Parts: sequence; structure tokens; C-alpha cells
Amino acid sequence: MPPSNEILKVARENDFLNIGGFIRILSAAPSYVPKKLSEQIVVVVSGGSMSLYIYDVTNLLWRQGTLV
Repeated sequence: MPPSNEILKVARENDFLNIGGFIRILSAAPSYVPKKLSEQIVVVVSGGSMSLYIYDVTNLLWRQGTLV
């Protein structure tokens, strides 16, 4: 039996080998609660700086790291 479209959708979303278009780029720090894995990793570009935000599912908050 072939897999359903829903299973294929989840499989593609979690495929880190095809990361192009996976990471969102925003102009301000995220303030939403992500519902999918693809929403948990965000790059914020503000002025001349870039930060990586990763949602901490254990503590339910965003963690920030500066990108050089």
C-alpha cells in the first residue's frame, strides 16, 4: 500500500538533506509558538547583524545565537 500524502508531507518536512527553503528569514525576533519543526529554526537579519533563533521545546522559549 503506498504511503498517504500526509505521511509524505511529514517526511519531506523533516528531511534535513534538502534544507533549501527550510529556514525562515525574518526582520525581527520571533514571538510566536511554533507548531511544526520547520517553524522552530529562524534567522533574523536586523541592520548588519544576523542571529539564529531555535525554539527550545523543553523550556518553551526561543534561544538566540549570533551569526558571524
